[in-house]
Amino acid sequence: MKQMKLALYSLLTTATLLALTTNANAQAYDDAIWRFGIFGGMNFNIVGVGAQDLQYVGTDIKPVNGNKDIIDGTGLGFYTGLMTEYAPGGLFGGQLRVGLDDRRVGFNDWDVNGTQRTRFSARMTYVSVEPLLRVNLVQPNFHLTVGPLLSFKVAGKYDYIPGRDETSAEIKDQEIPNLNGFTYGVSGGLGYDILMNSKSSGNTRWYLTPFIEASYMMDQRTNQLAAEQKDRNDTWVTTSLRGGFQLKFGAGPAAPIAETVVVDESLPSMDVSLRAPSNITEERKLIEFFPLRNYLFFEDGSTTLPSKYVKLNTSQASSFDEKSLLEPAVTGTSGATTRSQRQMGVYYNGLNVYGERLRNNSTATITLVGSAPAEADGKAMAEDVKSYLVSAFGIDASRITTKGQRRPPHESGTRATPKEDLGLVAEENRRVEVLSSDNSIMMPVEIHSTQAEPIDNDLVLGVTTMGPIESWTVNVNGNGYNQTYGPYRGSSQRIDAKPILGTSQSGTYTATVTATTASGKTVTKTQNFQLVKTELPPVTGQRFSILFEFDESKTVKTYEQFLRQEVAPKIPSGSSVVIHGHTDKVGEEDYNIDLSNRRSTETQRVLQDELTKLGRTVTFDAYGFGETEMRAPFENTTPEGRYYNRTVLIEVIPTAGQ
Repeated sequence: MKQMKLALYSLLTTATLLALTTNANAQAYDDAIWRFGIFGGMNFNIVGVGAQDLQYVGTDIKPVNGNKDIIDGTGLGFYTGLMTEYAPGGLFGGQLRVGLDDRRVGFNDWDVNGTQRTRFSARMTYVSVEPLLRVNLVQPNFHLTVGPLLSFKVAGKYDYIPGRDETSAEIKDQEIPNLNGFTYGVSGGLGYDILMNSKSSGNTRWYLTPFIEASYMMDQRTNQLAAEQKDRNDTWVTTSLRGGFQLKFGAGPAAPIAETVVVDESLPSMDVSLRAPSNITEERKLIEFFPLRNYLFFEDGSTTLPSKYVKLNTSQASSFDEKSLLEPAVTGTSGATTRSQRQMGVYYNGLNVYGERLRNNSTATITLVGSAPAEADGKAMAEDVKSYLVSAFGIDASRITTKGQRRPPHESGTRATPKEDLGLVAEENRRVEVLSSDNSIMMPVEIHSTQAEPIDNDLVLGVTTMGPIESWTVNVNGNGYNQTYGPYRGSSQRIDAKPILGTSQSGTYTATVTATTASGKTVTKTQNFQLVKTELPPVTGQRFSILFEFDESKTVKTYEQFLRQEVAPKIPSGSSVVIHGHTDKVGEEDYNIDLSNRRSTETQRVLQDELTKLGRTVTFDAYGFGETEMRAPFENTTPEGRYYNRTVLIEVIPTAGQ
């Protein structure tokens, strides 16, 4: 018996070490992960009983040939039941079996002359529950299972047949006394999954798994004689060597449908549309309604507001007036101060704007919600902002509520956020949000400036092909100008025409569009256009911004009331309305282009509907730039820049004289 136990332990140890030192199959796993089925097999039972006395029958003490001791025995029993299996294809998985486990054995008692004196057999049946660890060996089909054995007695009876020289009566179908109702042990062995059907026939997989195992069940019976005689320590244990089969099924991935890929090496047909601006405008006065992004971003590990945010002393705060932010400035790339620089300056003064508005509206209140991985840090961040407003602007502390939490109310990031962008969204989520239900606190800041490069100066190109292309470029040549733009992959592109015209008053140009296929073949089309610089009567345009949270489910509908009640009434009849959408660089580029286009066209739909109700006729031009850096309103290097890039800009260009 000791040798049998040693063999069992050696088998399990060797197989486990083999699994841990061998890589699982590196190919793509296309088998069923969850499997269900039945199993059946036979137990070869080897029972170690030491010296058991079975003279106790029921509650009576009945001698069986005196104090007849029985010794070790063997026998065959069945093993069958239901099972479920988790086999993900890696190193580890699991099985759960519930079944009938028959541990019957027979014993023989021989005298010294080799004469059989008695025959004794025991029938012990259990319901066994076996939660097993599955360890794949070499490749996913060949596996080791090992785990605990939990057994509940169903039956336990014995037969006793006296030998030829015995005078005791024969006993049949007698309950084994002192048989424990629950026992335990350990099981382990090897199996191999054989796929029974073709993977191309569907996603259902059928497996036949032959297995060989060893199972060790202990503490089956309380030995009354051993309990009475302190010098004896006999127990009833069974080691079973078993073999059998599992039949199981599960759902695997459907086999890919073989497709015939036809590569069309012929050149695709191509149509090119080109819309040149009716005139090139040098600059335009602009009134912009700039929304204050009500988020203050903190550096990692710090609860003090960063120095990039403008903080005033008490004297400076007492004379601060947000109208000072209205001073005209050039807001184009050729100006001394770019639009993004100017507007970021307004944003960094946001706390001072809130402070002045709270001072002017004594009934207004705000809530500061600080968010950081440690809730206490979020609270400290909010308190730091509150302390500034109270000390610099003299705001009553009771009008400012502070909270600290691990995540902001409007969290950045979703489950679909690419792994490489997780650091950016974590940076955005460490912030203080300024919240108020009073519109006088949260309304946009009005900025007066001069737009150096109006958006209506764009040369608009559209490329439509009837076959697959890899990319396309456009070369603009004429009037001393020669420049190639691209490569592009979308169906349309906008190019600022002002640098093309340069210092000339007018010029004729040729746009040559070249599309390239995956195999390197090209198709080319040309189109001529003219640019004219026109001195138009000065008009003042307007620009409105819609800012979006980091949440693809929040659409333009969130801003429908703002568009209908605030923007549409300010658009005069006969105006041109240019709507362009942008995103930050977080996420997939193609998705961002589509998102910005959808938001732009939806914004146009809402405004067009409201303007029709007002009886006004305007010309619309709506498109999306996505995350295109050349057109991004702000840089993507800071959290505030990325938030301001999640925007739709609405530019209203009135006709001369309006």
